[in-house]
Amino acid sequence: MKKIKLTESELVSLIQKMVNEAMSDIDNILDKISQSGMESLSPQEKEYLQHYSTTGEYMDIEDEEDSSSEGVFFDSISGVNMKFKYESTEDTEDEIIHSGYLEIDGDEFYGEIYCDPEGDYSTCNFEDPDGVNLFEKYEGLEHEVEYFLDNVCDEIKGSNAV
Repeated sequence: MKKIKLTESELVSLIQKMVNEAMSDIDNILDKISQSGMESLSPQEKEYLQHYSTTGEYMDIEDEEDSSSEGVFFDSISGVNMKFKYESTEDTEDEIIHSGYLEIDGDEFYGEIYCDPEGDYSTCNFEDPDGVNLFEKYEGLEHEVEYFLDNVCDEIKGSNAV
């Protein structure tokens, strides 16, 4: 292990940055609860909130999510941050249906990605907790969302985990 020397002011600055990032995670979770209710939280966010409320200790929410969630896909297209949290796949005679949570700039939608029998993207259906369709809320971003979901389908098709 390599030793790093820090001055006292550098150490204080580093600690402040870490605390600010952790507080930002908590603020984001509380904002999400305020806007959409507890049921809108992801399992990782609920775990983070529970951990913090019982111990008073911060966790690195991004690392927790990355390490425990196989099948989480991220991308930023035209400045729009997107994440798909894969849940399951159903194979039918005519199509393959991937279910999961699609998050766009912090707004979460639940639904399905429909693929042809070869696993190539064909269409999708996602709604937020209030029943608002993804493309109603993000009218004009259809191309970006479909491009992202096409890439997700390619990743799922190429992985042996599904």
